[in-house]
Amino acid sequence: MEVFALALAVAAPFLLWPVEILFPYPHLFEEILKLILVLLILKSSGKVSKKIILGAKLGIVFAFSESILYLLNIFQIGQPGLFLLRLALTIPLHIGTMMLMILPGLKKKEFIFIGFLLAVILHYGYNLLVGEFF
Repeated sequence: MEVFALALAVAAPFLLWPVEILFPYPHLFEEILKLILVLLILKSSGKVSKKIILGAKLGIVFAFSESILYLLNIFQIGQPGLFLLRLALTIPLHIGTMMLMILPGLKKKEFIFIGFLLAVILHYGYNLLVGEFF
């Protein structure tokens, strides 16, 4: 399961790219996909600590993969140093949104939806804030 989840986290930004072109709500679609990852993690067997660590790993992988996708734009504007800045900003975002869903879900399955809503709101706020600077 872990290998499948990691592969999905790597592929996710590329799979979501055409969807986000048609429907400009990346905060929603990315969090839906990460919710699927969270559900896979919560259904897996293993210790709670391993589930939390896997969630953090998936957040890092998702952020890195998404940043690779954005390299196309970064090179077009001629500032490759933005890649590192983007990683520094998106890794904590994607780990944080994964934790907003995993931690409540570990406590009680019904709390995942609250975590999902918080993750979408956080991601939306992040996109608005970062959009002001980039």
